[in-house]
Amino acid sequence: MKLPVLLGVAALVLAVAGGAQACVCAALPLDERLDVADAAVVGRIVGERTGELNGAPQLLLTFEVDQRVKGDVDKTLVIRSPLRTDCDLVAPRNEAVGLLLARAPDGAWLGTACSVVDPGRLIAAGGEPRGAAIKVVIGLGILAIVLVWALRRLRRGARPQLPGGPG
Repeated sequence: MKLPVLLGVAALVLAVAGGAQACVCAALPLDERLDVADAAVVGRIVGERTGELNGAPQLLLTFEVDQRVKGDVDKTLVIRSPLRTDCDLVAPRNEAVGLLLARAPDGAWLGTACSVVDPGRLIAAGGEPRGAAIKVVIGLGILAIVLVWALRRLRRGARPQLPGGPG
């Protein structure tokens, strides 16, 4: 008789027990998450070690930046993440990954499970346009050539003799 009662109590406890807690991430579009982030990078996790901060276990990830999307970041970062929590930063090692990072008051980079984004989508959402400076220089060069040509013609008063034009 004790076994059925024990099984009944166990079933009741399991039925009433809350679901497992998971890391709760903001359900915002990527462009809004990018605006809030202190830095956004695409690169690879190349190393990890454990540490401790104020008694809490931390995972210190060494991250090689392949492309900076937002923020002033070095080529190699050490990213601090919680350890043994639901929000641990879990990402494949030596594979391209996008990360939205926050800056801690002590200057360290922080990342969690909510920081991981698809690298292609991250670059598309916030990638810096490349070649903008050279396009401006070329445009200004063309403008200068056209202005010099127009001013020379204006000073000379020369008009082209076009067939069928006024003579």
